[in-house]
Amino acid sequence: MNSVTLHLPTPVRGWAAAGGVIGLLANAFLILFFVTARPWGDTPGEGWFGLANDVLVAVQYAALVPVILALGRLMPVHARVRAWTWIGLAAAVTIVVLQVLLVAERLAFESVVVPVSVSGVVSMCWAGAVSVVGARAHVLHPTVTRLGRAIVIALPIAVAAYGAGVLVTGLFDVPWAWAAGAVPGVVVWTAFPAWVLVLGVKR
Repeated sequence: MNSVTLHLPTPVRGWAAAGGVIGLLANAFLILFFVTARPWGDTPGEGWFGLANDVLVAVQYAALVPVILALGRLMPVHARVRAWTWIGLAAAVTIVVLQVLLVAERLAFESVVVPVSVSGVVSMCWAGAVSVVGARAHVLHPTVTRLGRAIVIALPIAVAAYGAGVLVTGLFDVPWAWAAGAVPGVVVWTAFPAWVLVLGVKR
């Protein structure tokens, strides 16, 4: 059995662990926002959960930047790794910039929701690509690689479920259908910071 040979520097592991925990907290606040504010209803509520999520997402992906760079530098030299390093970095920086502008009220939610969501999906694809290469080269912990590949496998299912929910909402005027369709996406969205956290704590 091949041993794990990749050793992330301690500061990078710290960034990964912090980013993972912050990401999980951000997702918890997002769930609380949808449960309490009920934005799909006729009379959406108010609260600070949405703002907390916006702030924490910016911090989460800022912490992810040094992790992306370190993995790109320490993983085996591979064209896929180099390409996905730049793709993952671009996605993380995009999310940080847009979330900061959103919190600062320089951009409206409607202007950032699509590019932030797409960048989040790209970040998950980066995690999957790194996990595949890390598994083949035996340089990442098996738990990390299994979770990363599971995220990529579940991602299209989550996207399809959300699309179906949006379609039902639009065609049949069922206001909660899109939220129900988003449940698989919430699971996948939560699995990503969990992957980052595991990357930071597993040796």
